[in-house]
Amino acid sequence: MPRIAVLGSQRAGKSSVLESIVGLDFLPRGDGVVTRRPLELRLNHVSEDIKPYGIFPEEIPGRKFTNFHEVRDNINGLTDKLCGNNKNIVDKPIVLQVYSHTCPDLTLIDLPGITRIAIADQPDNIEKITRAMAHRYVSDPRTIILCVVPANADMTTSDGL
Repeated sequence: MPRIAVLGSQRAGKSSVLESIVGLDFLPRGDGVVTRRPLELRLNHVSEDIKPYGIFPEEIPGRKFTNFHEVRDNINGLTDKLCGNNKNIVDKPIVLQVYSHTCPDLTLIDLPGITRIAIADQPDNIEKITRAMAHRYVSDPRTIILCVVPANADMTTSDGL
């Protein structure tokens, strides 16, 4: 099956586009760097009589989350656990399986935005790190690239493109 990787600069709206595709509100939001680990969303369409739920099979095995605010909290917690609280970006994905009647059978990847300037405890070569991470995902021949560019930005300066 193909997968879709969402690519773009920081604060371009990548996570918002993904939530629109999934049909659920569960991705972390905030100012500055929010997505600091790749998030692999493995979507599974189920019948309408099943209440939507998510599982983190690799990091929180055996738990089923029907409250998507808890899903968001766990994404934040798993990110902070590995990346720390100082805006570091780590190329170790969080895998989240979502079962819902609102989503298609599809794999989506929410990538950290391409970062040009290091902040907080980020390494000085953060641009190289984020570009290499994006390249690793989009160079897979199964991957369809969905490049998100803010509507108020000049497309010619888009890091994603």
